[in-house]
Amino acid sequence: MVLWIVSGFFLIRGTRFVFGEARFLDSFFGVRKNRQKVIQVVLFLRELEETLMAGLVPDPRRWAQLKKLEKPWGRLASESLEDLRSSGGALLPTLHRLRALAEDHGVALEDAQAKTAQALVQSLVCAFLVPFVGVVLYLLLPAIQQNSKLWGLACAGALGWMAQGVFWMLRVAESARWGGLTPVHRTWVLSSLCAGERLLALVRLGMPPDLAWTRASEFLANETPDLAQAWGCSVWETPQVQFFGRAEEIIVVAGHSIRKAALVALMEGRPCLERVEAVLRGLRVSMKTQVERELSLVGTHALKPLFLCIAPSILGLLFFALWLTGVDSIGDAPGVSLATF
Repeated sequence: MVLWIVSGFFLIRGTRFVFGEARFLDSFFGVRKNRQKVIQVVLFLRELEETLMAGLVPDPRRWAQLKKLEKPWGRLASESLEDLRSSGGALLPTLHRLRALAEDHGVALEDAQAKTAQALVQSLVCAFLVPFVGVVLYLLLPAIQQNSKLWGLACAGALGWMAQGVFWMLRVAESARWGGLTPVHRTWVLSSLCAGERLLALVRLGMPPDLAWTRASEFLANETPDLAQAWGCSVWETPQVQFFGRAEEIIVVAGHSIRKAALVALMEGRPCLERVEAVLRGLRVSMKTQVERELSLVGTHALKPLFLCIAPSILGLLFFALWLTGVDSIGDAPGVSLATF
């Protein structure tokens, strides 16, 4: 009876885990929530772009709503467009680039979600293995029914150890979805691209590259101070950076390339727009390649929790069931109870 209660409890918990998995992964991966935010940004920027292309002036309330977009889109778009409006510059090129950036970010989130589906399915299957095996063995082997307390404790221990493996697999998939970035550095990707777009908008206003870099660094410092420190606040500054991984190195090197392009443009008196745009395109391609590489290795990395946590949980239950059956069959300890141990 006790085993049935324990098994029913874990079955209910497992069912809630499965049906609440989407919400759990949304908070774990942040995929669906981020996609919805990006879609709202894309639609809003597209509306402004189409209004300007039609020769109309957007309502002032729409400009005010631009600041209320999710970070860093709201601040990036509002400050860049306000500077352009105050100086009489063209708004459509900047709007188009911001919308394209948001669309690319949304596509990247969707691709990552699709490619991590295998890890999600594996974790869901593993979440049911121990309760399923425990109930099946309980129904098939009378010796286990006679030692229900011991079997319930064994199932609880196996389920706890298996849960460690499930969360390990989810962490592997989450890390791959971010290209191997550590949790504290996962805002670097979007912040670096937004800082680059901010620099381009300022340079289009006619601002000198060094001042534009300083303004873009101020924007970056408010979003991700650690990345701003790694990039440097001045084109004349060469910060010493300690890389944490391949993905962090890609972003930091891209920032140094942008800073070098601004410095060369300042010294030679040439525009740096094309160079900065090339660096930003290279950053997108490099991060996409890094993410695809990490996602392709998810199956290999998932073998560690599979063999260290999940497989021992199932095999441990099987061996314990065989031991109870052997003890009962030879009659050495009929009706083994918890007090015996």
